[in-house]
Amino acid sequence: MATAGCNETTQRIALLERVSDLFDRFGGLVPLAIAFLNGWPTEIKFYPDFVVGNAWKVFLSCILYQLAAFALRRAVTFASGSLDL
Repeated sequence: MATAGCNETTQRIALLERVSDLFDRFGGLVPLAIAFLNGWPTEIKFYPDFVVGNAWKVFLSCILYQLAAFALRRAVTFASGSLDL
């Protein structure tokens, strides 16, 4: 019974590792796709328009997605490291 539980946990961590890899690879594209579908960027913006407008929110959300991907990678590393003990 213990080996079955260990194998199930190992499979779940492997699945989480694959999901984290995919999120790390494609997660930053989600805010850009949402912004593109909402009609941004459809024209060239100058710096004052960039700061005053809503374009900075897209870049902030991309950075937040990258930080979330980093946190997910670290969680997988800690989870797989705790199983090796």
